[in-house]
Amino acid sequence: MRFATRSALPINAACVVANGVREMLASVLGTTVTLRLIEPLIPTPEAWQVVLGDALIYRVAGSIADAALVMARRDAVALVGAAFGEPAAASTARALSAVEHDVLDRMVDEIAVNLGPLCGIAERHRARRIERLEGFETFFELIIDSPVQARIGIAVSRDPVTETRGAFSTSHLARVGLRATAALPLESLNAAEILELKPGALVRIRAADFARCRLTIHGRPLASGTCGTRNGRYAFALRSPYDSASRA
Repeated sequence: MRFATRSALPINAACVVANGVREMLASVLGTTVTLRLIEPLIPTPEAWQVVLGDALIYRVAGSIADAALVMARRDAVALVGAAFGEPAAASTARALSAVEHDVLDRMVDEIAVNLGPLCGIAERHRARRIERLEGFETFFELIIDSPVQARIGIAVSRDPVTETRGAFSTSHLARVGLRATAALPLESLNAAEILELKPGALVRIRAADFARCRLTIHGRPLASGTCGTRNGRYAFALRSPYDSASRA
């Protein structure tokens, strides 16, 4: 089975659900329960077909999303059998009786109480058995290792939207040093003059050229101004900053 991508569902929310389910099962079965959490993923359409198969599906309505509990029939038989004290090695290749279906419904209702971190369930909601599951996005599994081996799948109707947050502010970059370059355009040179350039050659700079100086940072133009000297030092007098349109 291949899954397309990881879910944005917080793993800690899934862990809270897993811990609540483990404690509930321990109370119902009267023994310590060991289970593992498979991280939330977004199944491909093909993977959903494998996940659902002939599974028993219970839908639970929430305030921010819906959840669904998905169990293969053999896993449902194993859980109900454990509730009746059947040995872990008992065969699960059978159908549930009417009484066992009722017990399973009650167990699923108890599991549903723990789904609040996923879909905003604030009160005890009854899990409703359905025949088909469509339009759900996120899925993860709880794998029970003892006292019985079984899997409980949990699907969520929508994947949480990850909020985009800025990683840095200007205060984080305030002390970063950047090399500035002041440059001024000169008069045009023809090809012959360029070919004759050699060490010691002089290229004329007109007075008007100093007024067309440009300040750049790593090739990005920041401002226009005038180049010259002030108090015996070379300087750049800023005339006007470039806006974002002129920089592009």
